[in-house]
Amino acid sequence: MAKNSDKPKGSSAYRIRRAKTRKPIRFLEVAILLLFIIVVGYAVSFTVQITKGYSTQKAPTEYYINLQILNGVGDPGLANRMADRLESLVTKPLAVRVIDTDNFDTFGIEKTFVISRTSDMVAANLLAQQLGLSEAVTYREIEDNYLDIGATLVLGKDYAAILAAKPGDQ
Repeated sequence: MAKNSDKPKGSSAYRIRRAKTRKPIRFLEVAILLLFIIVVGYAVSFTVQITKGYSTQKAPTEYYINLQILNGVGDPGLANRMADRLESLVTKPLAVRVIDTDNFDTFGIEKTFVISRTSDMVAANLLAQQLGLSEAVTYREIEDNYLDIGATLVLGKDYAAILAAKPGDQ
């Protein structure tokens, strides 16, 4: 049997294999640490939003009206323009949802007015007050009120003052 000493010195048998000293993979450790910090930061921000952002107390809405807006002037698109602007004009404790816009039976109405469609006229009176309408709110029931209309706002020739009003002016 031949011994290892018979092999020439340049052969692989004489090479000493030393264990490579590996440097720790710092990049992977830093990436894991960075990912951990991001996850913890997200969890903290989510907790802060839940405990502070969404749990604040807001003034309750006491009155809610499904509103119909009728154009009593004849200007094209007037009822829709008022519907777009009305949400910013009405403040708490009243909330308004415009569910119908149309033309009134006749044109040439001088003053804007409100018709309450329910016997409880408190919300309709509050709407008239917030819009700065001096006319008394009238009551007239709708026979087939399938839209559940609570009040009707009939726009008159004085509509420009209502559209130009800033929220909270009234």
